[in-house]
Amino acid sequence: MAINYSLGLRSSSPSDKNSEKKVYAYAQMRELITLPQLAKHICLHGSPYGRDVVIGVITAVVDCVRENLLEGNKVQLGEMGAFYLAFNSQGVDTAEDFNPANNINQARVRWERGSAFADLTNEAEFNYVTSRDQQAKARKE
Repeated sequence: MAINYSLGLRSSSPSDKNSEKKVYAYAQMRELITLPQLAKHICLHGSPYGRDVVIGVITAVVDCVRENLLEGNKVQLGEMGAFYLAFNSQGVDTAEDFNPANNINQARVRWERGSAFADLTNEAEFNYVTSRDQQAKARKE
């Protein structure tokens, strides 16, 4: 099955509003796969475990990754990659002025791709579709 994409104009330099616009590809999501659907899909690949067990394991992984991140750890999940925290924070003049309660605005989870996700370009097939905006306009006409 191919990955749908559409084309759209975008500034070649997003920070410069006067920069030349070029045509870029945008991936179009086909559908959202929920946890129960993913568990069923895993079972179709010869898993000896039922959907309820697969869902339980995935849920436990989520809980444990979150717990480890909150303990300041980086969590490596093999070929999937690693999860770690990154902060958005406000700068201060001196280290003594820094207060995490006031200066750390956000602790976000980051994902570092593993070897299974490094670059899927050579394995992917691409299928051009009109943009969602163009599809919506066509429905109105």
